[in-house]
Order: sequence, then structure tokens, then C-alpha cells
Amino acid sequence: MRAGMLTGMINLRGIGAHSVVAIAAGALLLAGCGSNEESSGGVSTAAPSTPRDQLLLTPEEFPPNSKKVDLPKDRLEGATADLAGIQQSATLSPEECAGTQQDLSTATKDLLGQSAVAGATDEKSGVMYVEFVSGRAGNLAQITDGNRKCGEVTVTSSIEGRQITTVSKVENLTAPAELKSVDAIVYRSTTISTVGSGKPLTSTSYMGMATLRGATVAVRVSALRDAVDEPTFRQLFIAAVRKVEKAD
Repeated sequence: MRAGMLTGMINLRGIGAHSVVAIAAGALLLAGCGSNEESSGGVSTAAPSTPRDQLLLTPEEFPPNSKKVDLPKDRLEGATADLAGIQQSATLSPEECAGTQQDLSTATKDLLGQSAVAGATDEKSGVMYVEFVSGRAGNLAQITDGNRKCGEVTVTSSIEGRQITTVSKVENLTAPAELKSVDAIVYRSTTISTVGSGKPLTSTSYMGMATLRGATVAVRVSALRDAVDEPTFRQLFIAAVRKVEKAD
């Protein structure tokens, strides 16, 4: 489930549009896992009439010092296809934590077709922000259960003749109390990636997902070093959910 996200993190070469596209694509792959069913939790209200791209946070609503990065759908589709291809040929341990490529590709295609995505970066701190709003409700309980069962995963792949090994640890956290009226989850991921005999690269991220009004709202905040502020992430996640909750 997380292999696409992990491989996407390895491809980062600095802050910019390419990096955020890779992370956004990985986040979409991740959210595609277990999203074929409606969640049984959360509130049941009418879907927003507001256009989906207007449900996203504006550049002014992202944290100070961050700058918007455009995420064209064609680039996202290309990135998700690339990451899915890498995942298909990768070795994942333990084996029971690997989903089938067909299921992943189908879920990702459906998710992309119904999602609006926004991204931003803070070049000074090295933090990257990605938000997406999908037009369907994901099965958050299945994602949480997958995190619990596969709390540590090792992915080994080869890109351009170089072996890449990534160890990922994920921990389910408590969702913000402010979101108790909706179905919401939060988890933290730490990945250590090594390319060949190079120096290991550590990244940390927080991800929050919520289902409400027939939609899924997700916010991911990542950094290639320990620069992610959890309170800032939580505030951003709450703001993203509130925007959908209050929309017409």
C-alpha cells in the first residue's frame, strides 16, 4: 500500500514543482488503497455544490512563507503511472503488505478522475504541503488497519540501474478533537531511503484524511529532515476539513 509513496519520496531532488508532484502522486496512490467502499463513519450530508477546485485551500490559507506549486492533472497522472510501475517491480517485505497492482491502478485512476489537488512549499524550512479533495468517501478504517498491521515495511527497487532500499515506519495518531463530528484519521510516517551505497535520506510526514459530505479531504505535510511541525499540520488539516464542511 505504501510502496508508491515511499518510492516517490526517494525521487526528491530539492524543493519545487517536480518534488511536490511526486509527493502528490504518492499521496493519491496511498489514498487509493481501500477507497472502493463508502466509509460507515462520519456525518451524512448533501454533497457540496461548490466546484471541487474551490474547496481546496487557497495560497493565502496555507502556512506563512509557503508558495503555491501548480499540480497539472496530466503531470499527476504521469507521476502516478511511473510510481505504480516502480511499485509493481519492487520487492516489499513483509510480502503480505503488498497490494495487487491491478487494484492499486484502478483505485488511483478513479481517485484522480474525481480529485482536485493543491500543493505548496516552504523553501526555507524544506516543508512540502499537499491537499486533495476527492469526490468520493474513502474507507479510512481500512487504511488505519493497514497501518497497524504493516507498521514497518521495507521496499527494494531498482531505478536506472541503482538499487533503492526504503524502510518506512508508520504510526496511527489521534485525530484532532475539533473533527470529532466527521470520520477522520491521522498518522505519522518516517522513511529512511538509501540509493546504492549513498548516504541514507530520512523524511518525516504527517497525513490526515477525513470523509464528509460524500468526499474525502486529505492533507499531507512532509520534509526531508525533521522540520515538520505537528501543530501546524493539525491546524492545516482542520482548516481543510472545515472548508468542505461549510461549503455551499
